[in-house]
Amino acid sequence: MKRTSLLFSVLMGISLLSCSDDPSTGNPVEEVPRLNITFIMDVEAERLDNLGNPASVPEGNAAQSPDFKVLGLHFIGLYPDQFTSYDDGVNIASTATTGSGGALAIDFDSEVFFNEEINTLSVPLSYVKAGSYEYFRASVGYQKYEIIYNLEGAETEIPDWPAGVDDNIDVDGIVASFLGYNTYIGSYVLEDQTVTVNGNKAQGYFGLETKGNIQGFAFIQLTQGETVQTTVPNPISDTSPVPEGSCVVTGQFPSALVIPANATEDINIEVIISINNSFEWEDGNGNGKFEPLLGETVVDMGTRGVFPSVVD
Repeated sequence: MKRTSLLFSVLMGISLLSCSDDPSTGNPVEEVPRLNITFIMDVEAERLDNLGNPASVPEGNAAQSPDFKVLGLHFIGLYPDQFTSYDDGVNIASTATTGSGGALAIDFDSEVFFNEEINTLSVPLSYVKAGSYEYFRASVGYQKYEIIYNLEGAETEIPDWPAGVDDNIDVDGIVASFLGYNTYIGSYVLEDQTVTVNGNKAQGYFGLETKGNIQGFAFIQLTQGETVQTTVPNPISDTSPVPEGSCVVTGQFPSALVIPANATEDINIEVIISINNSFEWEDGNGNGKFEPLLGETVVDMGTRGVFPSVVD
């Protein structure tokens, strides 16, 4: 997969791009100018570090570009310039927080989730403060995607693994990762497995599920863990830092986004989010394969850059 388009679910004041009828008359509702934001997860976009500089995979590590299934956001904002503080941006969308787990945390169930069916979020331009905006920000709270990993070590780590069956096998695994500063999770679904948490999880928590049938031996493997770090590209960190521990990614428009005071036409934005080698691990034996059953650990699963632009 080179590029995956994903969908925002509906929030109050936010709608999908579609025509609708007035329920009282059955007539089409009068159209109003809208801000339409299209999100694209791109494996070929530039790979950046925390400061927005180009970054390669460090020596001793390996990485792969995941096949995205779902992405959840906690916040979307527009910022006039590099000196605008995080709290002073224009809020386009935000979701609930909760104290149910003790400390204040993002409410996972309230996040805005994408999937692969539709890829455009639409808000009336009358909801957006008129002005000129150079920067776009989004708080990435949740990611669900497919990776490939190797079962080396299954002979000792997976119960009832058949004697004499080679475990040097590449398999698909489903990952659910939580990147917000703190997330309250009731439960989440991987593929077949539902993981119940009923508490807070700090940034970097993830679950990994694999199922397969090896020479007639059917198995499901569920692993939970946490990453060492999460890359959060912010090219204006010196003048406009984001909250510590958050996953608020920042990108600059090639030319400023202008929201007129009395807009008469739609404004369309394309936001490319880089997942270029975004799933990274310590490659203990240097073979370029992710082998968690041999003790190889995930070191990073953050997005690797956000690139907004105004399109026709």
